[in-house]
Amino acid sequence: MRNIYIILTIFLLDMLTGQAGFAQKKEQGIHDGVETMQGFRKTSPFLLDGERLMFLKKFQVYADSLKAETFKEYLKKPEGEAVLMESQIPMIYCYREAFDKVLHEVKNMKVKKGTALVWLLYNMGFIVKTPSGCFGIDVEHRLAEQFAPYLDFLVITHNHGDHAHRKLMEAMVRAGKPVVTNFYEGCTQYKSTEAASYNIGTFEIRTDISSHLRSPKFPNFVMSIRVDCGEDSGNFSVLSCGDSGFESDRFANVQGDVDMLILRWGAPRENDIIGRKKGLVNPRYAVLSHLIELRHEPKGQASITQTLKHLPGVNCENTILPFWGERFVWKNDKLR
Repeated sequence: MRNIYIILTIFLLDMLTGQAGFAQKKEQGIHDGVETMQGFRKTSPFLLDGERLMFLKKFQVYADSLKAETFKEYLKKPEGEAVLMESQIPMIYCYREAFDKVLHEVKNMKVKKGTALVWLLYNMGFIVKTPSGCFGIDVEHRLAEQFAPYLDFLVITHNHGDHAHRKLMEAMVRAGKPVVTNFYEGCTQYKSTEAASYNIGTFEIRTDISSHLRSPKFPNFVMSIRVDCGEDSGNFSVLSCGDSGFESDRFANVQGDVDMLILRWGAPRENDIIGRKKGLVNPRYAVLSHLIELRHEPKGQASITQTLKHLPGVNCENTILPFWGERFVWKNDKLR
């Protein structure tokens, strides 16, 4: 799998980012956005072929044409005005389509014993559902609070708006459901600014603390979060790093073998935590996220284009690059 990724990335990335890519219109019509998402839904994150790369490039072009201020205005709109923008702007249409898909599937899909379902919602937001429970990691979306009835608990890596959704946290607390953070005062039982461990139902949660992108201004700002989901999930485990600094000495409480490691965008320093030595993480699968954050300006700060460049260098045999709304199934020690 890894060799396929590297070969395709080398031969196709330059083609797709250059003039040979699809025709870029000054303003993309919403019908093009609908067709793009429909076509993309037929591809798989486990096969990074030319067709999938073409769609990923389209998403990047949509994002680049959307000003951060426009997206921020959309987030504040009442539902009627927001829906109008979703019907006019391709990237915002894709953002809403992914939400509707994930919400519908989380509500309605049953999970068989020995398996787990994993969705990428937006940015670094994931939802995991097992036979005995459902939880969210950094779930953030304009409508994120609608997930509250279907989540048993919520874990959040750090207090930034693209990872922590205030209305969802408040809805969880009102419903008496745990919110695990290093900052939220609304759920102090599960708040810790140091490495900590918790048990919620069949789920074992371990956390550790690191810097935000190795910034001296935020030395202890991000909480890496590991969740071991229990026997009925097929012993699925997931570790989210958030916007960590990926310091190799800050992962002791979440170390070891893990089935799914959520990295940021595969930058070289993210490899510093990967390995078999004490204090490091040995992932079966590495998932690159934070592909597009629409609040960011310029988009190169978190882009599909840059992530594709990082992909071949990630020190994990099975490295995958999903996009909004995609679902994985964990079964028999494999994601599929």
